Amino acid sequence: MHAGRLFQVPKNIAEEIIEAEAKARQIVHDARSEGARIVAQAKTEAEELSKESRQKYHRTLRDTILQLEEEAEKESGSIIEKGRAEAGSLVRDRGSRIEDVASWAAGEVIARYGSSKG
Repeated sequence: MHAGRLFQVPKNIAEEIIEAEAKARQIVHDARSEGARIVAQAKTEAEELSKESRQKYHRTLRDTILQLEEEAEKESGSIIEKGRAEAGSLVRDRGSRIEDVASWAAGEVIARYGSSKG
C-alpha cells in the first residue's frame, strides 16, 4: 500500500500541473484578446477624435474667412466712398483749370488747323 500511495502523489501533481498550464494558456489567450480589443477601441477613439478635430478646425477656418470677407467688404466700401469724395473734391477744386486747359487746347487746334465752320 505504501508503494501505491507514492505512485498516486506524482500522478496528482502531474494532473495539477497540466490543469495549471491549461489555465495559464487560457489566461494568456484571454489577456491577448482583451489587449487586442483595447487597442482596436483606442484606435477607433483616436480616429474619431481626429475627425472631430478636423471638422472643428474647418468650421473655425470657414467662420474666420467669412468674418474677414465681411470686414473686407465694409472696408472696401469705405475706401470707395473716400475715393469718390476725393475725386469729387479734386474736380471741384480743379474744375476751372480743366475748363481753361480745354479752351486753350481748342484754341490751339483752331489756330493750327482752322475752324471747320468756315
